[in-house]
Amino acid sequence: MKMSFKVGKIYGVPIRLHFTLVFIVAIIAWSVGSNVLLLAETLGIPAPDIEIGVQSYLLGLVVAIGLFVSVLIHELAHSIVSIKNGVNVNEISLWIFGGVSQMEEIPKDPNLEIKISAVGPLSSLGVALAAFIGGVLAVNDVLVFTLLYLSFINLFLAGFNLIPAFPMDGGRILRALLAKRYSYVKATSRAASIGKFFAVLFAIVGFFVNIFLILIAFFIYMAASQETQSAMVDYVLGNLSVRDVMSPDVETIEANKSVEEFLELVKTHRHTGFPVTRGNDVVGLISLKDAKEVPQSQIYTKDVGDVMKTDFITLDPGEDAATAWKKMLREGIGRFPVMENDRLIGIVTRSDIDRSFDIQKELKEYPLAES
Repeated sequence: MKMSFKVGKIYGVPIRLHFTLVFIVAIIAWSVGSNVLLLAETLGIPAPDIEIGVQSYLLGLVVAIGLFVSVLIHELAHSIVSIKNGVNVNEISLWIFGGVSQMEEIPKDPNLEIKISAVGPLSSLGVALAAFIGGVLAVNDVLVFTLLYLSFINLFLAGFNLIPAFPMDGGRILRALLAKRYSYVKATSRAASIGKFFAVLFAIVGFFVNIFLILIAFFIYMAASQETQSAMVDYVLGNLSVRDVMSPDVETIEANKSVEEFLELVKTHRHTGFPVTRGNDVVGLISLKDAKEVPQSQIYTKDVGDVMKTDFITLDPGEDAATAWKKMLREGIGRFPVMENDRLIGIVTRSDIDRSFDIQKELKEYPLAES
């Protein structure tokens, strides 16, 4: 089951909505709709002349949608500046915790990372200012409340993202500043440690105040750990290419072979997947998971070509090994065929990369030991 779906493209960047967005929009709509008068009094803004009921919950829905439009503008700002500076953006995902711009590679230039990171909070401040001016000029009481409330939300969004809790925007700015003095890996590690400290702090506060903060704390902690791991992989794999880490002797299976023959191949070679060929052409990939979907009674009559995946990803032998590792994580795939001039020359598995990582780590000086 797919966890998100694409809704379109803006500036060439695919926009995806995660299914968790439905829940958080509903919660925000209910929360705002049930507490319109209290929110207006707390924030010192004019309350709309509506009763708690259908109208207030519709207002809450509008505010919730406005919040995620604001988050989208925030992430688009990151993406546009990234693209203009030569950093590709794979997609923007909107989900329960807001939004994420998935860059192909985090820039190693500290000044560029500061620029990309800072533009998000700046865009939120711009939206906050525009919404505030609109709220002041509006004459309809519902519109006044909606715009002024969205102004407050965007002001909070800008401030919250500037907290130096890596990998939030403030944390990335901190990492970039540290990278001007230390190695990139060490800067990432130190920024991640600070991010984890804030995550623990959020969790403690959330235990007494709001359980949602605990979820945010968990997300920050895990994301900080992943960023540290990613930086270490970049450092350790360094100058290695896909050609350096791939297995050149590739076992394949013909598309007209039966699923039962594929299962025998799995037992013999102890691999869970193989490229599928027709003659000299690679036409697909088949995995043990694909074979398990075939009923036991059909494994002798069903061909591999009937159950293989045809929308597979291949690697170029000149690609960075670290990039290949990140693709594996992003796509959730454990092996990629390596193609050169439309010819299969090898295969890269997670085991290949893990083995190369372990060897290279032993050969290199461990950067976190630096003073």
